[in-house]
Amino acid sequence: MSFNPLDSVEIVLVGTLQGGNVGSVARAMKNMGLSCLKLAGLQCGIDAQARWMATHAGDILDSARAYPDLRGAVAGAQYVIGTTARGRRFRTLLTPGRMAEKVLGLVPGNRVAIVFGREDSGLTNDELELCDEAVTIPAAPDMTSLNVAQAVMIIAYELFCRAGSWGPAAAGGRLATSGEQQEMYDHLRTLLVDTGFLNPHNPDIALGKIKRLLTRAGLTAKDVSLIRGVARQLQWYVNATRRFLP
Repeated sequence: MSFNPLDSVEIVLVGTLQGGNVGSVARAMKNMGLSCLKLAGLQCGIDAQARWMATHAGDILDSARAYPDLRGAVAGAQYVIGTTARGRRFRTLLTPGRMAEKVLGLVPGNRVAIVFGREDSGLTNDELELCDEAVTIPAAPDMTSLNVAQAVMIIAYELFCRAGSWGPAAAGGRLATSGEQQEMYDHLRTLLVDTGFLNPHNPDIALGKIKRLLTRAGLTAKDVSLIRGVARQLQWYVNATRRFLP
């Protein structure tokens, strides 16, 4: 049986407020050949309205997995793309078409999570920092915010259209999971704050730049292990040296 590249794509909803929107997202996913739905910090129930809006996509609701937060939801994915309606500092935003090309260049060796934020406020800056890249959907300047199901449909449509011409030769190497990378960044944050490289009151601005640099490198699990080994040795050296300071 041939491989469906969309089987490696996860749709992640963060803090969704209305069950009807979860159902509408499930329907949009089913229309475009996606099946993996994850719910992070869900603020509503999968109620009758969700079932009604899902129409024939109840199986996607039934198989959806819930997580307390975004970090847990994307821990098993090798690449994470967040959606945003506005420009963000230090971020180059992908178009939906470029995003689809990126995703289909990563599968099947990697699972890719595409993250959508709350209906009223989208993703926070901290949540976007968990994402390797960000995508925005162009819209009229006086109304840039889309309904979450509409946004999912546009992104899913771009993936569905390009998946038809996808070939296994396009597949890339397997990257480290988001969970492995986030643990590495936690380790680096501690070390770089301790050595004075990062501002302890706001370490994530500079750390975010380091993240984007390493994302471009395409870190494997072995790369992450090597970087953490270097960080451990440096931390040991710093701690040992301090014992001899006056």
